[in-house]
Amino acid sequence: MPLGGKLRPGGPLAAALAAGLVVRVARLLRDPLMHPDGPAYLELARALLRGKVLAVLGGYYSPLYPAAVAGLAATGLRLELAGRATALLAGLAALPLVHALARRCAGERAADAAVLVAAVHPALVKASAQVLPETLAGALLLAWLVARRAAIAGALAGAAYLARPEGVLLLPLGLWRLRRAHLRALVLYAGAAVAVMAPALLALRAETGHWQLSPREARLALLTGVPGATTLAEAALRNPAALLARMAEGVARQVLYDATALGPLLAIPFLLGVGAARETRGPLAVAAWFTALPLALNPSPRYAVPLVPLLLPATAAGLLALGDRLGRHARVATAALGVALVVQALWVSHPFDAACSREVSRLVLERYGPGQALVAVDGRFAYGARGRALVPPTTDPDDALALARRSGARLWLTRPAWIRPPWTPPADARAVAHPCGGTFVLFEVGG
Repeated sequence: MPLGGKLRPGGPLAAALAAGLVVRVARLLRDPLMHPDGPAYLELARALLRGKVLAVLGGYYSPLYPAAVAGLAATGLRLELAGRATALLAGLAALPLVHALARRCAGERAADAAVLVAAVHPALVKASAQVLPETLAGALLLAWLVARRAAIAGALAGAAYLARPEGVLLLPLGLWRLRRAHLRALVLYAGAAVAVMAPALLALRAETGHWQLSPREARLALLTGVPGATTLAEAALRNPAALLARMAEGVARQVLYDATALGPLLAIPFLLGVGAARETRGPLAVAAWFTALPLALNPSPRYAVPLVPLLLPATAAGLLALGDRLGRHARVATAALGVALVVQALWVSHPFDAACSREVSRLVLERYGPGQALVAVDGRFAYGARGRALVPPTTDPDDALALARRSGARLWLTRPAWIRPPWTPPADARAVAHPCGGTFVLFEVGG
């Protein structure tokens, strides 16, 4: 119980695992709309099942999550269900790790509170029903914090990189954490991390022709506003001021995303806990480094999800302090908080988006049949229509049409708001439908 009361030893963790499973399965049964990146991860898992290992290791998306999805799908699970089940299992696996981390930082009572909150936390529950690697990355990050042996921590750092490219930050952070250890521990840590990372690094070298941590570097370098830069190192050398300005803006945005992911209901307990329990500042420092460095380059609400468990030891300490102040009212406050978190976790926040995605997919499938190549910035439409997604680099109509012509695609879906004068459709692009009440427009391209 976060605010008051006692449970037998081991009881809170068992209760959290049971509650976490029930709430996550309930969320999964609500058939939440897949994230736009979800179809791409499923396609990578499908490629692995076909034996295309090198292409996946050296691809745009990190390979560990698709590999786990492919492993589950190999047992006979439908691919999308395997993707969601992988996220769900990783989310459940994180709960004992949250308990262990919070116990180490703030004691047994704080650990019990932290794991009970994590079991029903809206951001963690929702991520556990998605086709995304965030819960897997979060579990690996927690395991890295809990690990005591240098070689195991190094391997976990390498695995975190394979789950999300920003996981590479654990390599220098781990060396700093071991700075007072023997040289052997440093060598074991670095060697294990590099050994786990090596297959992806070598595959990227083979696929792209040069060494890099991720193919996303070229896109991030472009976002810095440094013309011609193809890597972050090149952008930093050419115009460090532009890179720093981009990061300063990104830090502010990512801090807001982190706070939003934690949620307003836990904001006050978190602030109380930061002041009351100094031992919880270790995980907070790791979260701050991720926010200030890799995530600042490309801030996103979903990237805050792996950091939420790192905020829970402080939040739990604050909940306990708040419970002591509330006295006999603590039980009522605990029940209210739990109900509110569960409601948020199961709430469908954008019903129109889900309905619109299904409407567009049904339109394409019924009018043109399965297997159609569809150019759209959101790959879910093609996935729902059992077609092939072609995602243009921008929302610019010229980019989309160039991709359609280059790929021989017949269909292009866009928003009217993205078609701005003086641009007009060329002769080979004809509007044929305006689904979702005109929110989108579907074009036929070519003869």
